[in-house]
Amino acid sequence: MKKIKLNLLICLLGVISLGFSQNVDLPQMSQRSIISQRLGLSWVTIEYSSPAARGKQIFGSRIPYDKMWGAGDRGNTTIELTHDGLIEGKKINAGKYGMFMIPGEKEFQIVLSKYSRSLSFVHPTEDEIVLRVSVMPKEISHKEWLSYDFIERGGQSLTAALEWGKTQVPFKIEIHKPDEVLIESLRSELKGIAQFRWGSYSDAANYLNARNIYLDQAMKWIDKSLALERNSINLQVKASLLLKKGDSTKAKEILYEAIPLMSNPMVLNRTIYDLIAIGDFKKAIETAKILVKKHPNKWMYVDTLAEAYLKDGNKKEALKHYKLAKSIAPDNQQDNYTKLIAKIQND
Repeated sequence: MKKIKLNLLICLLGVISLGFSQNVDLPQMSQRSIISQRLGLSWVTIEYSSPAARGKQIFGSRIPYDKMWGAGDRGNTTIELTHDGLIEGKKINAGKYGMFMIPGEKEFQIVLSKYSRSLSFVHPTEDEIVLRVSVMPKEISHKEWLSYDFIERGGQSLTAALEWGKTQVPFKIEIHKPDEVLIESLRSELKGIAQFRWGSYSDAANYLNARNIYLDQAMKWIDKSLALERNSINLQVKASLLLKKGDSTKAKEILYEAIPLMSNPMVLNRTIYDLIAIGDFKKAIETAKILVKKHPNKWMYVDTLAEAYLKDGNKKEALKHYKLAKSIAPDNQQDNYTKLIAKIQND
């Protein structure tokens, strides 16, 4: 009997020792996991511990309803944003936060603490809470290990989700004022080695132009690009910016300079549409003829020539070239051409 008691005591001491051996890095039952996702020019990172369900009901049982929970296991769960963001529409400053949840039958609350190093069972007070939002859980197929994932990803927002057991808890994350993040990033980058490359200024200006934001800054950058080197790419960006300012005369001048430098047929094709946009139909037709002569089997270039003729009021040549484009176009374009040709004939 004494021997049995002694063995039991040794076992208990061993368990206690394992439970409190945290002074060095040792393997844990709930492994640490990290996920990161790029969002625009920002990063979102979630770090957590990943326990197993082990056949148990999770929410409403193992994790009780209506009580704050560390959103993971013994280790703390954190979320970090490199720029100011929005979580479910509520603003949160850039930084790293402790993340907690309050599960409920119909909704979960997500709670962020300003202390990211707090243990999961050290719940934040109201003064320490920097964000609290409510989200609707969803039922999913069984997920054995607690995990976080980015289940929807877009250029302006993403959806992160906790998944465990048969429950998914999704929440939307956005970057607050993404255009400001973009422009500050570009300004910073163009103070480095990128400032010596014409393409850096051209790419930055072209992106702002495409987004229709900070157009005055885009004009300054494209001028710096042109000062380093004049080519068909940055000249076309300059022309496009001039068109947006309403200076079609200067835009035409720039396009005329760019056209002889263009070796890429797709770039030249886009330039023809710029000429059409400023009403220079004769130059558009002239340029489109050259393009079609070089690429007679490309239906989209024949289509461009047809449109230039149509804009110039030459229905006969427009119909001729639309029919030619139709004859070499893929099947998915045939109905469009049939309707377009009929419309021109009936007008």
